[in-house]
Amino acid sequence: MFRERAPRYGDDVGDGRRSNGRRSAVAPEPGADSADDARRSAAASDLDVDRPDLRERIDDLSQPLRERFDPQIRTVTTITQKTLALFPVRVWRHFLAQNGFILSAGMSYQSLFAVFAGIYVVFAVAGIWLTGSEPAMTAFVALVNTYAPGLIGDENAVISQEALAQIAQASSGVLGWTGVIALAGFIWTAIGFVTYARIGVRSMFGLPKDSRSYVLLKARDLLAALAFGLVLLLATAMSIVTVNFIDWMLQLLDWDFSSRWSTYFIQGGALLVVFAIDTLALAALFRFLSGAAMPWRRMWVGSLLGSAGMSLLQLFSSVVLVFTTSNPLLATFAVFIGLLLWFRVTSIVILVAASWVAVEATDAHESLRLVTPEQLAAERAARERAALITAAEVKVREARDGVEHSGWLRRIAARRRLERAEAELERARATPAPELAGELRPGGPPVAEKAARPLAEKDVGGLP
Repeated sequence: MFRERAPRYGDDVGDGRRSNGRRSAVAPEPGADSADDARRSAAASDLDVDRPDLRERIDDLSQPLRERFDPQIRTVTTITQKTLALFPVRVWRHFLAQNGFILSAGMSYQSLFAVFAGIYVVFAVAGIWLTGSEPAMTAFVALVNTYAPGLIGDENAVISQEALAQIAQASSGVLGWTGVIALAGFIWTAIGFVTYARIGVRSMFGLPKDSRSYVLLKARDLLAALAFGLVLLLATAMSIVTVNFIDWMLQLLDWDFSSRWSTYFIQGGALLVVFAIDTLALAALFRFLSGAAMPWRRMWVGSLLGSAGMSLLQLFSSVVLVFTTSNPLLATFAVFIGLLLWFRVTSIVILVAASWVAVEATDAHESLRLVTPEQLAAERAARERAALITAAEVKVREARDGVEHSGWLRRIAARRRLERAEAELERARATPAPELAGELRPGGPPVAEKAARPLAEKDVGGLP
């Protein structure tokens, strides 16, 4: 009664499906799905065999592009390597590797409060003499503003000259209770600043943790802070003498004191005095306070460069303050923020100068520790022996892995390699270790103790 429809174009007679994916009216035969899956998997396997690997195709497609830009890539790589090999770049990378920004933050925090307390103590003790001598007062204010721009000035400054005069008149040359409290705060903050500076410089030099007595270290830091304060007072006197000498020279030359050149000469003379003081202070910090051993020629280069950087900062101190005080959100304490930023930049300059000294000493194969050439040779031999032992242990581990994963045909050769690696390890361990001096070094543990200390027991971050 019903005739079977003749197959048309697009019909799949074998499995009862149309080519467009819709089912036909004919029901599939039993087992057709499994046969269809088998055919599709076979076709896919044939396609995988015939098609090249995807990675190879990508390499083939990218090879012309790579050849086209290969000269440019080599040029950029060469420029990058040469740039990283430059001495100033290596100095900066060493500064970053030793956590220079974190150390400079601690130095700037301590120095800010030490300056406030020190000024109060100075005017509480010698304020009558300073306020009574206009040249001395002018020189002192100029020197303080050189190291802390905008600290002393008119009513808009952090400390006004009228407030300093009131402190001097209230003390009357006698240190009162407020002066005693300020003196205690000054001593504490000054010791903290010197301590952070010593830690920062020792970290730049790569020196180990200072293992000397805590009381001894704090006493040395206090003496260093007092010496630095005396140097500042001496700088005030030298600044007065320099200004008077320049005035006398200008009088001999019949130059007008109100002219621009006269102002330049006076400012230049004061800047030279400050440059000399900064150089001596950095030299003392690098050579004596840090406990490092270095020749003078190695120390003076970094000290002069650091002093030059600080002098440039003092010349452009107004620019630093302008960028800070121009923010309306910081209007209420803008000068305070500016001083904190100023001390931060100054601390960075000091630590970068120390990094310069450290990299220069490394290039010259000089140690910053107090050791003899024989001790350095013994330490180098100990490091080489440890490296040989480590390499032998790696060979033994690889040989054992080869024995475990090798078949029975290759197991004999793998066992022979393991025996040779174990024998090499025994010879490396049997090599006598060089004798390292165990006496204490200034600013560090015994050399033998340091060489034997495992990595897990070192100080966190490598800070001294």
